[in-house]
Amino acid sequence: MYQTYEQCRAALFSEVDEHYNKFNNPIVNCEYPTYGVRTPIIKKLACSVPISARDEVLNGFFADSEHTYETVLFAGVLAARKGDYAASRDYLTRLVPLFRSWAHVDCVTPCLRWADKSALWNDFRYLLDSEGQYEKRFYIMIMFSCCLNDEYIEKILNTLCRDVTYGQYYVDMAAAWLLAECLVKYYDKTLPLFQENTFPKFVHNKAIQKARESYRISNELKAYLNTLKVK
Repeated sequence: MYQTYEQCRAALFSEVDEHYNKFNNPIVNCEYPTYGVRTPIIKKLACSVPISARDEVLNGFFADSEHTYETVLFAGVLAARKGDYAASRDYLTRLVPLFRSWAHVDCVTPCLRWADKSALWNDFRYLLDSEGQYEKRFYIMIMFSCCLNDEYIEKILNTLCRDVTYGQYYVDMAAAWLLAECLVKYYDKTLPLFQENTFPKFVHNKAIQKARESYRISNELKAYLNTLKVK
């Protein structure tokens, strides 16, 4: 088990795979340098840090001014690990503005499934007012990963209709992915929004495309969704 950030960083970079980096770098499209450490290795390392050492390790991360794709992802997963929710919330409030890849968002938000949904819904909603696309994507992916259930579906659809500012690629893609899942799981509630052309063309069509790729809805419904695509 690792007790300091220096130990974690050394362990992280002992797993560098230059060949994998050539494949992964254009996919994650990160503004930080990437070194090709695979995501399961990063997550395993974050999970090997005792919760009692989390403060020490994350304080070391914040003191390090030379961020990489891998170190930010490691810190995000560690911050989101099950433990004291208030501490996780406070660390992520500092971390999310450092995210520079869709993969930072999409790998960290599922780690919060243990947390109280109401707390997540309220405590991170301010991110929708951010100008940064990864901040907004983070909240959309919290809705997707942590809150998509019978209790929250109406709130999610209302949020997507009224509170999300569209026009940034990674925001629009996350919203389309979430809407596709809403179509699959809550077809009757979600369909009217597509019949009324509620969303921008890209989000509308991408959500339909992703929903039609699912095996969880019938071919008949897929055919009808196809007629709703905006040309």
